[in-house]
Amino acid sequence: MTGQADFTPDEWMILQRAMMAAGVIVSLAEGVADDSEMFALMQKLRGARLGDPNQLVRELAGIHSFATGMKPGMNFADYEAGGLEAIRSASATIARKVPTDLPAFQAFLVGLCEQVANANKEGGFAGLGAQWQTAAETAAIDRVKRALGM
Repeated sequence: MTGQADFTPDEWMILQRAMMAAGVIVSLAEGVADDSEMFALMQKLRGARLGDPNQLVRELAGIHSFATGMKPGMNFADYEAGGLEAIRSASATIARKVPTDLPAFQAFLVGLCEQVANANKEGGFAGLGAQWQTAAETAAIDRVKRALGM
């Protein structure tokens, strides 16, 4: 079973940053991270921490602070670039150290993205034509998948 003990502190930090960035990138795709999307992200993390079959995913989801990595004055493009780089780096680290856990890690991050994208309906007018997943969110999920090497 692979877990935190198999990674250096710096590697573990990148894995956690990648995990948070995946959800935040999708949330910010519509311009602003809303409360329901952040709540959905926290719920997905809690569920994974308590019941994911993969040890690495359970330990990653056991994050003790909800730090998104956003800094004052940071725009979405800056956040996305750094977030996608963290995802690429995390994916490469897992592929190098524990390749058997890479599919579980990839599925976990994509699941985080989808949970955030489907947290609430967006768009439309007075509720008409609103969608669970917008084109911008779908495009953000695709960018995360590419960063994961999928």
